Amino acid sequence: MPLTLKIAVVLLCFALCGAGTFIASTAREESKQPQKMNTIPVKNHEIARRIWIVA
Repeated sequence: MPLTLKIAVVLLCFALCGAGTFIASTAREESKQPQKMNTIPVKNHEIARRIWIVA
């Protein structure tokens, strides 16, 4: 494998990683509002019981 081809492959990998990082950061900036969830907190009044599994 010639040296120029190896360098081209390495540069291509760096370019793909950079593009992925840029896309991931822009997608995160657009969705800064927390996602709304339709859940209700429930208090469990029972004492948590520990169960030991014997193998």
